[in-house]
Amino acid sequence: MNWLNNILSLKTDKNNSKHLVIIIWFLCTSTIFGQYQFEVPTNLRTKRNPPITQLDTQINVHVSDYGAIPNDGNDDTPGIQKALDFCKKTANNTKAIKLIFGKGVYNLHTNANKTHLINLKKANNILIEGNDAKIIIHDPLKGFFSLFNSKNIIVKNLYIDYDPLPFTQGRIVGVHLKNRTFDLKIDHGFPSLKHKMFQKASRVWGMLMDEKTPGKLKDGAPNLYQSKQFEELSGGIFRITVKSQKLLKHMEINDSYVHIARTNGRTIFKTDRSKDVTYLNITSYSSPAGTYNAGNMKEWSIIGCKVKLKKGRIHSANADCLHIKGSSIGPWVENCLFEGYSDDAVNLKSSKRYILNQVSPTEIVLNKKVKKGSILRIYNPREGILIGKFKVIRSQKIGKEKVKITLNNALKATLDVGATKKHDIAYLDSESNESFVIRNNVFKNARRYGILLQSSNGVIENNIFENLSQSAITINNGVDWGEGFVAHNITIHSNTFSNCGYDSVYLSNPNAAAITLRVVKLKNLKGKGKWYGVTTTDWKGLNNISITNNSFSYNKHALSIECSINTVIKSNTFNRNPNDLSVESNIIYKNNNSNLVFEN
Repeated sequence: MNWLNNILSLKTDKNNSKHLVIIIWFLCTSTIFGQYQFEVPTNLRTKRNPPITQLDTQINVHVSDYGAIPNDGNDDTPGIQKALDFCKKTANNTKAIKLIFGKGVYNLHTNANKTHLINLKKANNILIEGNDAKIIIHDPLKGFFSLFNSKNIIVKNLYIDYDPLPFTQGRIVGVHLKNRTFDLKIDHGFPSLKHKMFQKASRVWGMLMDEKTPGKLKDGAPNLYQSKQFEELSGGIFRITVKSQKLLKHMEINDSYVHIARTNGRTIFKTDRSKDVTYLNITSYSSPAGTYNAGNMKEWSIIGCKVKLKKGRIHSANADCLHIKGSSIGPWVENCLFEGYSDDAVNLKSSKRYILNQVSPTEIVLNKKVKKGSILRIYNPREGILIGKFKVIRSQKIGKEKVKITLNNALKATLDVGATKKHDIAYLDSESNESFVIRNNVFKNARRYGILLQSSNGVIENNIFENLSQSAITINNGVDWGEGFVAHNITIHSNTFSNCGYDSVYLSNPNAAAITLRVVKLKNLKGKGKWYGVTTTDWKGLNNISITNNSFSYNKHALSIECSINTVIKSNTFNRNPNDLSVESNIIYKNNNSNLVFEN
């Protein structure tokens, strides 16, 4: 009970009493998973069901019956897959099956699957009871479990880790500005940079880390050191080449450092085109990419899960903890911990379609199918203009993926069509993760954002955001990334923000804040590289954002509000962080808003 005594010894003034209550609640309930009582928000436009946490199972199946024996050191991948295949064949709409792991360690080696070692498709009514089993994955370039086109699936009570880890860590023992190199001595027990993953992975880069707080980046440092150029000087010491001398100026001898081998898509869990799926009380310590990836979902949940730093490590997941795209109903995320990750904790994006041809003022051809009844918003990313909002009244397949759709209203202009991010793009408002709930979670000690929001109609409440290197919550559209659109109808209520925004990207941005709202367009349309850059639009595309009853200990700004209509900010408390590295600081930055209500 030392943790409880330490917490109770804290001062409970107005600014941290809510923080203290949430921590006590989180620590207590994270180990007491009995009956759940989920409160569905009343202000959601589209009603949703609460998360499913149990199934009435009639048959028990043990993975050991199919050759997956804990603690025997053998490859358990085939046995787990065979057990799941049996469950899929046996379960149906009226008969649920429980797949049971025994306590102990299960080793998963590689196989012919491209991205994930275990796969389940077109399955219904399966509860996977992990019994706190430990899954050790021995291929650092692959994810664990892929679920497709399934319904009523619960995965619970597992611990997941990698050996070898998909990253390494150590200390800086030399910095050579002239040669654009630095020397890294790898900590005992961590992978060598000679491991093939550091060349095979699609994105290989590193971070300077804080000395006192595991998972947190070094104050004022860049958040990315990209390199696949390594030279071993002696046992465990490598010389790493980077692109810029400027990056090295932040390094000091004995700084902690992490270098990751990231391949996007190789998440711990991938879930697609499914309904009523819950991941419950799962702890993961590392990942080649993100942790939970999902698309085209309806009513799926992450409850009581942890992306957690293991003792002795200063890093956890290599990418987003949750990356969710194009779901008709968004995720329910409650009572979770996200720490030490190296991208965004939660990334919610709406679907998009490229417009390949304009047949008539009411007919266009898209690169992927769209259902009749879908709502589209067509955006001009070059000028930052909303062309219009339309309903699909007819959808006709004209190729393997192409569809010709009919709009309920005529377009008033000729579209700039094509399959790049410079062309006019259709975003699906009906696939924007609507009715998402992010509640009672802790986001701390990590790189970049807590939440990147390009979705609609959701609630973010009673969470803690602490020691994140950039904004805690960023609401914008991803035109240069080629991703999601503007958000609307968002409630941000009763959250605690502490020391978010301290890396060099954040500190160099005059408009940065703990919560940022902005709509952008492409900046340099003549650019020949991959990126065009972005600049702020005149269009006020963010609508109905409510920010109430939150507590801020902020760096630079608590709030940066741009390009919005009907944003309401009330009943919050604001205090500048005494360790803020910013030269200038104000509670709020405001630009290009209508009907902005701000009460300090």
